[in-house]
Amino acid sequence: MATKKSRSTAVAVQKPLPLAKVGKGALADAVGSGVDLAKVSGTGGEFVSQDGVVRITGRAYATSGDVVPEAEIFYAKREMPRSHGPWLGEADKVSWVDEATGLECIMMRGHPEGYLSGFVGVPSNHPLFGWDHDAVPASLGIEVHGGLTYSRICDDGPNPKRRLITEYRRICHVVVGEVPLQHATDHRASPHQWWFGFDCNHVYDVVPGELRDRQSSAGTGIEARYRDDGYVVREIRNLAAQLAAIRDGRPVPARDGPPLPPIGLEPSVG
Repeated sequence: MATKKSRSTAVAVQKPLPLAKVGKGALADAVGSGVDLAKVSGTGGEFVSQDGVVRITGRAYATSGDVVPEAEIFYAKREMPRSHGPWLGEADKVSWVDEATGLECIMMRGHPEGYLSGFVGVPSNHPLFGWDHDAVPASLGIEVHGGLTYSRICDDGPNPKRRLITEYRRICHVVVGEVPLQHATDHRASPHQWWFGFDCNHVYDVVPGELRDRQSSAGTGIEARYRDDGYVVREIRNLAAQLAAIRDGRPVPARDGPPLPPIGLEPSVG
């Protein structure tokens, strides 16, 4: 009697390629969204593609206003509802370790709406580890776009068989350097991280997934606009500096950048 063979559950993993060997237009072919290498700066690094998701490690990422050094960069195959806008060419996720504070940082795009969010992780010895974002006292001086909207422990732990499409949606420890896909989750700066985050989906934000832009906020004349990768990375660095000051028992430093839209414009906040 023949024995029935069990179906394999192993994940097929493409071998990472040196980025130097990836020709012009390779990202566009892999992601299918007109992306090229314009925002990926530096030399070296590796490239891997799976299920319409591209990950680049060991390279820097150039935002509209700055450069994120030594980042893990994801591009995901997607179809934006609007084919033109400042979001074209931006990565779907960029993760890195902030040089000034040593804290781990993530910029991530929400799907299917297409707006960007920012996250900063703190280790278990941080005074705010485990705090709900709504419980953080305003007197501590944390000021970020739209206020804190996210607080949670790292997503599920390491799994060498996790597919790339799942990996790029995780808010967890940051991987830097030239790391093969099958070892992408081996790096852990500490056993646990507690993540605080904010998003750019407020009444004063343009969201790619909406066919019409929001014109103004509650009659104030504040015109809504898209918060691009340069804006979001700057806000992430501001949040990291604030959390580091709280960690070190120092006064929270002054923000970098223009004044934030008043949180009181948000109907849900009041």
